[in-house]
Amino acid sequence: MEQKLFDIYGVNVELTQSAGITMIRALDSGSLDVAIVGGGQALSAYLKGIDVRIISGLVNTVPFQLWAKPEIAQLKDLKGKLIANTPPGTSLNLANQILLMRVGLDPLMEVKLVAFGRLGLVSQALFTGVVDAALLSPPDTVEARKSGLRMLMDLATQRIPCPFTSVVTTKAVLEKSPASLERFLRGILHGIKLALTNPDMAKKTLSRNMRLTDAEAVEEVYQRVVAAYERLPMVPKEAIETVVKLSTAPSNRNPFGVLDMSMLERIDKEGFVRSLYAAK
Repeated sequence: MEQKLFDIYGVNVELTQSAGITMIRALDSGSLDVAIVGGGQALSAYLKGIDVRIISGLVNTVPFQLWAKPEIAQLKDLKGKLIANTPPGTSLNLANQILLMRVGLDPLMEVKLVAFGRLGLVSQALFTGVVDAALLSPPDTVEARKSGLRMLMDLATQRIPCPFTSVVTTKAVLEKSPASLERFLRGILHGIKLALTNPDMAKKTLSRNMRLTDAEAVEEVYQRVVAAYERLPMVPKEAIETVVKLSTAPSNRNPFGVLDMSMLERIDKEGFVRSLYAAK
């Protein structure tokens, strides 16, 4: 938004910040046209009958690292330990489910997930010893390292397919305003390009928006952004499969119906992304 990218593409954007579940409800009611939320939340809503559609990704893998108290040397040592969590439906909650499935730990029998009301409390719970382990992302990983905590697993480098952060709209908006949505996506893609190719600008923006003054923290956040972003952030079916494997709620809907990458595919076919990165 600071680069007025959406103005370049002739789309008027009014930013609203809220919890992902709240934004899904706003999409369903028609008070929002598009939202950037956890794709897992969008899929859950879709399976319950809400006609949302994921039209692009932003982050299509799990971006967290698992950090623990220094005496926890291996993943198997997590048995019987307390792991920080957030409420069901949130992205960290989904990431914890993926983590435990990957390492073969039963979330009901072998570990205890301690839910905190907001993400900011998760790192503090680990730093103060309230829990034994937690999934963290920069800049909290910098403090974890300085505090002598141990990183047990870097989920980000494993590139686990997951609709972690997605661009979501509804079937109704797709049918009513496809041109506006396409211009919005072009602005998103341009923003990704700037983040990937203009590190000085990107770091200044991160520093300002996240209120970071420590250069090491800014650099670590930026490197995680570079690792997570893709030039063309298509959400693969494998990302939906990751979430479906964890779902216990019955549904008669095809989970892949939540994906509609047709607009992104058309933008790419026209050569827009290629021309973006060819421009100086």
